[in-house]
Amino acid sequence: MYVAIEEGYFAEEGIDLVCGYGADKVMAAVLADEADIGFMGPETTVYAANEGANDQVVNFAQLTQRAGDFLVAREEMEDFEWSDLVGKTVLGGREGGVQRLM
Repeated sequence: MYVAIEEGYFAEEGIDLVCGYGADKVMAAVLADEADIGFMGPETTVYAANEGANDQVVNFAQLTQRAGDFLVAREEMEDFEWSDLVGKTVLGGREGGVQRLM
């Protein structure tokens, strides 16, 4: 998708792509009929349903091969291993989000 944007393929086809400034704002635009399709993580669908959205959206395509989630820390951890997390507090995102679902 990112290559197609850079190469102008969407513009050539008359598809107008704009920055949504975050999944919550993208979802709001789709639900308010300000956008036809939104590019965001599937967890946003769960948030909208949990908040009682009158209109439900449909997740219909996976456009990336990997989730957009990252494990971050305040300091570099040389030779990180998952076992390094034992005894640590890990913040996993919002209730219903992908990180919490996994």
